[in-house]
Amino acid sequence: MEADSTTYETNPKSQINEIDLPFNTNRGNLNLYKELISCDGACNLESNLIGKLQSFGLLPSNITCPTDGENCKVICKSARVIDRVQWLCEGCSRKQPIRTGSFFFKLQCSILQTLQLILAWCEDADITTAAQYFDIKPRIATSIYDKLDDLAIKELKKTKLGGENSAVLSEIYPDCLNRLSPDTTDQPHVHRILMLADTKHIPTHYKLHVIRDDLKKPQSKQDQLLREQIEQVLRSETDGQSMLVMGNNVPIDGTIPLQQLMQHCDVDMQHFLTSRIWTQALTLCSASRDICARAPSHICAVAVQRYLDTALYRLRYGDGFYTHMLRIISNEFTQNATTAEAVFSQ
Repeated sequence: MEADSTTYETNPKSQINEIDLPFNTNRGNLNLYKELISCDGACNLESNLIGKLQSFGLLPSNITCPTDGENCKVICKSARVIDRVQWLCEGCSRKQPIRTGSFFFKLQCSILQTLQLILAWCEDADITTAAQYFDIKPRIATSIYDKLDDLAIKELKKTKLGGENSAVLSEIYPDCLNRLSPDTTDQPHVHRILMLADTKHIPTHYKLHVIRDDLKKPQSKQDQLLREQIEQVLRSETDGQSMLVMGNNVPIDGTIPLQQLMQHCDVDMQHFLTSRIWTQALTLCSASRDICARAPSHICAVAVQRYLDTALYRLRYGDGFYTHMLRIISNEFTQNATTAEAVFSQ
């Protein structure tokens, strides 16, 4: 039987302020979580939480009865269910879960547990550690993490790099590293990754594309396929008005070589464009190698791309990412509800 949110019903605010989680949290993210689960004792935690989530737009503030009878009118009513509240039609007595029309619908864990796991995902916490700590079955935790991954990837694909008066730099990993020194790690780089960086954003906005190699084809054909992939990615991921600057390892004609741009930069800018701008992208590319250790290369390419896209979206937001994701979830999943501008302490 799943643990439900009544576990926290008697927690006073003093205990809430001393929350100790098994993963690191940003202050703003943790403060929002504390605000959501706080209860002044006047009502139970579930009712209090549901009211806050309705104000936030994560739960509908009102729904219609499927019966749609002349006397149908749906209200919130206390009930002996896991959420302690449900929708009840005063006209036909039809009942519906309070989660109807929301991200939480049909998830086999409490609303509180779902919010806890969303926080863990926002902080890039290990799924096994988080599931065990919050007493959530692994398959359910995986389902929630997968939904959040899909949502992050969808949001990432809505944006393009560059634009008018903006430069987009490119490099290929790990070729750019091997040019400086050979790869001597115990775990070799399985995939090459096209790295794109938008110079107009702080922190830098990236797109990382896993290059698909067809090792059965001759080298000349592979080179052609590489150029075609890069050209396709540049078309789909960059604004047409961007100035495209190619690194030494990117074989694309009709663009500006990095060395040409460097001639117009001072020493500090040269160091930034050749090294510092790629710091976070290289960290993610290196971390993705762990995925390849668990699967054949033709299978892990998809998993690597999924990991990189999700990590890139998380990287774009600092403290406050929890708030951001809850609003994205609200916009994507909550039906028949207008998100109120609820203000939570940050």
